[in-house]
Amino acid sequence: MAWASDIKEYALQQAVSGKEWNGWKLVEGRSNRKYTNEAAVIQAVSEAGFDPYEKKLLGITALQKRLGKSRFDELLNGFIEKPQGKPTLVPESDKRPAMNNAKNDFMEENDNE
Repeated sequence: MAWASDIKEYALQQAVSGKEWNGWKLVEGRSNRKYTNEAAVIQAVSEAGFDPYEKKLLGITALQKRLGKSRFDELLNGFIEKPQGKPTLVPESDKRPAMNNAKNDFMEENDNE
């Protein structure tokens, strides 16, 4: 529905330019706070005796790069899972095998009768 977002963008640009739409008004959108000087924030928080950083587990790809593939597999093979991907419709020329779904199973069973 690209046309819907195009219409919405057109209406917004017209409103910003001064056009008034009946039943609509232009308002300031939500914004997120941000630091103006990260180095100063780090210094102020550190001097106050606090740690301004968070520790976070590296993602799988980053950790594999850090450890190397063989060491990664040796240490973590039992802790990694790869869930089934979300169904996606693709051209027949796609190299991935077709999914086996319940509807196809039902249709094949009825075709055999």
